[in-house]
Amino acid sequence: MTTAHTDEAERHDDPRVDQVQEEVMAATSPDGRPPQLAGVRAGWRRMAIIGLLAAVAAVALLFATLGLSAGLLATILLAGYVALTVPVWGAGLLRGQEERAAHRIAEEVVHPEYNKPGG
Repeated sequence: MTTAHTDEAERHDDPRVDQVQEEVMAATSPDGRPPQLAGVRAGWRRMAIIGLLAAVAAVALLFATLGLSAGLLATILLAGYVALTVPVWGAGLLRGQEERAAHRIAEEVVHPEYNKPGG
């Protein structure tokens, strides 16, 4: 049981998989090679949380200081902004799908022994 867990961890932490994934992305993705994945994901996650909290705080501040009209207007503008940025989010989701597909291909190339029906 421990051996299987160790093999699985080694398989996912293998730097060769990342190298092959970058080569696959360079060849198949319209955007080319991905940036360093771990840093980008952590940065976007932090920015999304901070941005969401800042937006909610700003709308609440407008409600409290300028009243219902200003708060409703800010809420409508925030909803419009979110609606306009949905295509960018969709592009990010498609990029994530490309990265996962390239990662699966890279794992098959680097670790073919894990893809056998019996193993």
